[in-house]
Amino acid sequence: MTLINFWVDAMLFVAVVVVVWIAVMLWVAFPSPTTAAGWSLWGLTYDQWHHVQFAALCIAAGLTLEHLVLHWNWVCTVLATRILHVRRPDEGNQAIYGVGTFICLLLLVKASLIAAILSIKSP
Repeated sequence: MTLINFWVDAMLFVAVVVVVWIAVMLWVAFPSPTTAAGWSLWGLTYDQWHHVQFAALCIAAGLTLEHLVLHWNWVCTVLATRILHVRRPDEGNQAIYGVGTFICLLLLVKASLIAAILSIKSP
């Protein structure tokens, strides 16, 4: 299990470094997005780099989720015993709390995306 945790953490670190590097590169190397038409870096346009950045961000988010899943027992233990000062929940309740938290976060993201879609104004 230690080796799996190591590789997930190592891949997560690399993914975050890639996301940060692309963000900084887009900020430094390219002009503002509205004037970047026709510009390219290593064969990719601003929009294509933006898509690569989004893909790297999705990979980093997936690895972060996997990291959290691998450490969920520790998270529940610390939350229960050190923060809430209650007895540590059993593994069945930990799973229910994890799935419930994940569903709530997904619903929050979905609601915010719907709000953004309904609120955006075209020129």
